[in-house]
Order: sequence, then structure tokens, then C-alpha cells
Amino acid sequence: MKDLLDKALAIGLGLGITGREQADKLMTAAEKRLGLTKTQSRTFISTVMKKGEAARKDLDKDLSSFIGSFAKNVLPVSRKEFEALKAEIKGAKATPKKRAK
Repeated sequence: MKDLLDKALAIGLGLGITGREQADKLMTAAEKRLGLTKTQSRTFISTVMKKGEAARKDLDKDLSSFIGSFAKNVLPVSRKEFEALKAEIKGAKATPKKRAK
């Protein structure tokens, strides 16, 4: 069962990349090889495409989460924080402090 789901996921992701023309070819092949009717093959392809799209969305979400986490570790200071610190340092240089002798 897992093997079938893995294949379905691969097909779904592949269909997303190759487009409608490839889906039609796959539908024809499914009809011939699996002995499906046109309606059954369309339903099968539609289901596989939906699963592939769901998997792609999950992958996008996981990748975005990973990149966000990675960016926080690599770039521990946000741009806003950096600009605020830069302005603070610039302001400190503009008003020199008296030195004790």
C-alpha cells in the first residue's frame, strides 16, 4: 500500500511538472494497462493530481519553515534591529562624551 501511495505521489508531482498533455498520455496508458474505463481513468488521474498538489503544498510549507528557521540561526538580527542599532551608534558618535582627565 505504501509503495502505491509513493508511486501516486511521484505521479502527482510529475504531472504537476509535465502538464495536461502528459496527464492525457498517462490516462490513456492507465486505460490500456489497467483496463479502466475513461471515467475511471479520469477519476484516478484526478485523485493522483490532488494528492500530488497536497504533497507539494506540504513540501512548500515545510521548506518555508526550514528556511525561516535557518535564516534566524544564520542571521540572528533582523534588518529592522540592525537599522535601529546602526542609528543608535550613529547618534552616539554625533554627541561626543566628555573624557575624564
